[in-house]
Amino acid sequence: MRAFALVLALALTLFVIYCAYAMSTSLRRGRDRRSQQKAVWQVRHYGDNEMTVVAVSLTTPTAEILDEHVVARVPDADPDWQRLFLAAQQEAAERAFHLNTDS
Repeated sequence: MRAFALVLALALTLFVIYCAYAMSTSLRRGRDRRSQQKAVWQVRHYGDNEMTVVAVSLTTPTAEILDEHVVARVPDADPDWQRLFLAAQQEAAERAFHLNTDS
């Protein structure tokens, strides 16, 4: 009888641990889903191998990037860098506007 009680207590403990794990996983998925639903397309730029990359990124409120569309890669040494960069920024802003409107 004592062995049965021990096995039953162990089974009950494992069941409680499993339920806690399942609940925490479910809550985390819900939070991630809500965060993804609040994501917006934003213009961003960054350096990569002596190039300035101008992109539109789908960004969550926690700054996680879910998707990215590269608009242009402007060589840092290009004498016309400022004009090319500003044109790419403008195109990226237009894309972000349209992507956010479609969402």
